[in-house]
Amino acid sequence: MRIWWVLLGLVLIGTASAQDYPSKPIRWIVPFPPGGGADATARAISQKMIENTGKSILVDYRPGAGGNIGTEFVARAPADGYTILQTTNGHAIQPHLRKLPWDPIKDFIPITVVASYPLLIAVHPSVPAQNLKELIAYAKANPGKLTYGSSGTGGPLHIGAEIFKRAAGVDILHVPYKGNAPMTLAVVSGEVSMVFDSMTGPLPQIRAGKLRAIGYMGEKRSPQLPDVPTAKEQGVPAVYAAWNGMMAPAGTPTEAIAWLHREIVRAVASKEVTERLSGLGYEPGTLPQGEFARMVAADVERFGKIIKEVGIRAE
Repeated sequence: MRIWWVLLGLVLIGTASAQDYPSKPIRWIVPFPPGGGADATARAISQKMIENTGKSILVDYRPGAGGNIGTEFVARAPADGYTILQTTNGHAIQPHLRKLPWDPIKDFIPITVVASYPLLIAVHPSVPAQNLKELIAYAKANPGKLTYGSSGTGGPLHIGAEIFKRAAGVDILHVPYKGNAPMTLAVVSGEVSMVFDSMTGPLPQIRAGKLRAIGYMGEKRSPQLPDVPTAKEQGVPAVYAAWNGMMAPAGTPTEAIAWLHREIVRAVASKEVTERLSGLGYEPGTLPQGEFARMVAADVERFGKIIKEVGIRAE
């Protein structure tokens, strides 16, 4: 009889804990430096969640090693729902490039994607191309002359560029930089010929006449640049979007995952967050938890094949 009462007490404690979640601040880990698109995304969504729920959420930056330091921190954190990770599809790329102390599938529970960003193809004004047809013709007539910058070897921008190159049948030399800011400076100065990037970096430079947009790798045109046709419209079957999504350590209670999913989805759907993310050039949108998990698993497999075929190696 005493054992039964002990077991009943444990069940009641567990039920109360689940109902009380969250009862302390949630740490929202951003594995990238403050000041970029990931920072703006974290602040917009977490602030709206605070307004909606009255709960405390602390944005915590853990940058370094292409996002791997912050990702490992979350993988090793207690699986109690109080430490969550904001990541990108680099989560599905990095394990193919480095031996890491975390597994992209086994060590995490995907919660939901929050935004995607198809890549914009922008060139320095010195490149004699007004569209992708002219770019491809120039690249084939001048092998080895064109270069493109990325924010780092094996990152989402590098992978997107390689997908374009394969679809277009061109050879454009990759020049990696340590982050988006030096990459943008390099293309604006003419140090590299072009970039494949989200809207955030190139858009102000395009509006200032310092870069020229010639293609977009989305399924449809971007509202920010409606006159720029997609790659698919221009005969290049290159559709690719990087994503931002939320994850929790494996073993996190289902009640906590359900709360996080519900409140993140509600925040992203709000007018304020939608406008903020759209202003960054992102396409805000969420997915059911199971669908996001399948998307991550598919990306792990797809990017592994691309990395192997192209021969991408870590710096």
